[in-house]
Amino acid sequence: MKFNWGTGIALVYATFAILMVGMVIRSRSHDPGLVQKDYYNLDLNYQARMDGKQNTSQLAIQPAVRFDVEGKSVEVRLPANMTAATGTARCYRSATTGEDFTSKIEQSNTLSIPADKMTPGRWHIELDWESDGKTYFYETTFIVTNA
Repeated sequence: MKFNWGTGIALVYATFAILMVGMVIRSRSHDPGLVQKDYYNLDLNYQARMDGKQNTSQLAIQPAVRFDVEGKSVEVRLPANMTAATGTARCYRSATTGEDFTSKIEQSNTLSIPADKMTPGRWHIELDWESDGKTYFYETTFIVTNA
């Protein structure tokens, strides 16, 4: 068989086609791992979230989130004057989406989230609560350790 320029062009196109089919197959099996699955709803409620952040920034005392090593829990403390707060605390990892969970904040300014099933590493928490007819939103990160 003689190798000429026509054969070379055919081999280039065939190699390109095989590589493209392989890339399509590989990309279909890859999970993009979005940080938040409901990003569309978050975008629709963007202004409400910004209003909550503005209300939180006007507080004299900001919420506090810390990981308690001895108690193996995440301690969330809202300002003391918000004892009638109700809302949610959403914990998620940007590395994985399967470990996300939500806890309720009910009639208290403190919340203790057990960390025994939380994978060690960096976690994000979003606090969304209502008190005295105003909505508040606060987000921060914390580190879960094995110690």
